[in-house]
Amino acid sequence: MTMNTATPVSPSVVLAGSQALAGFSREMLPGLEVALRDAVQTPDGLSPVVTSALERALGVGGRGTPGSRWRPLLTLATARAAGVDATTALPAAVAVELTHTASLVLDDLPCMDDATERRGQAPTHQAVGTGGAILVAMALLAKAAELLGQTPAQGGALAASWGRAFGLDGMAGGQVVDLAGDFRAGGPARRLHRRKTTALSAFATEAGARAANCPEPCVQGLTRFGRDLGWAYQLADDAADLKEDGRMGRAAGGRAPRDQSRRVLRQALRQLNSVSGLDPEGRALLEALAQRASLFPEAREMRNWETLPLQR
Repeated sequence: MTMNTATPVSPSVVLAGSQALAGFSREMLPGLEVALRDAVQTPDGLSPVVTSALERALGVGGRGTPGSRWRPLLTLATARAAGVDATTALPAAVAVELTHTASLVLDDLPCMDDATERRGQAPTHQAVGTGGAILVAMALLAKAAELLGQTPAQGGALAASWGRAFGLDGMAGGQVVDLAGDFRAGGPARRLHRRKTTALSAFATEAGARAANCPEPCVQGLTRFGRDLGWAYQLADDAADLKEDGRMGRAAGGRAPRDQSRRVLRQALRQLNSVSGLDPEGRALLEALAQRASLFPEAREMRNWETLPLQR
């Protein structure tokens, strides 16, 4: 079924999506946390410091602070919207969060952003050194690849897409452009810089769609939805940073970042509504998740799945 993108979503559908999201998060988060902790179990012979660093970076095992987990939930919700059991996409969802965490560990390094704090605690390299942090990130990425390769449906396509998402066409390439400052020139460099943020959210929805064995047009539509959602999130994050710094700023085109975020979120939702074959309740779930996720930067990534208001 293809929804008319010009037709506003009714308040009853918005409410149903909000209620579905609250129930979905309660249903899926406990199992996700168990799977994440299982993913970073270390073999005998490694120092307990390594296990601790992995668990703290990921926010599992009572160590560290977990983020909102909106990216892996996006993978699971996409599979649900595609009409399959969401747990079918659990390995892919774990891979998404492992990849996200690895990118944070690398971003925090002295040679990158030289961060002194991550979610209220010392970054990984301050606990295990720069070399140890690089190895932690490599271990997380390797486990993500392993999990994707084990996905029953379209595992090969998933692994290839994951490589593009993290590689020079995606997150790594965006970081290279960021370090060099080339994005200020606009054009292809600016577009590549944007993928530093959007590549993983695009992969998150693609992973859910491929785990559900969706037809290719559906996969591509959901991937575009995830890409636009990632950009809306980044613009909201930029707005939150400006607010925290006590400054007002404008984004490209003269718009304030928060206004730009709302505009791109509406674009993402129009893209979602253009995807045919989705379960109506699952579509409403994805819309609610997208709206909540775009608010997380200002909420400091707290897990306010049931309390943050929906924005229209």
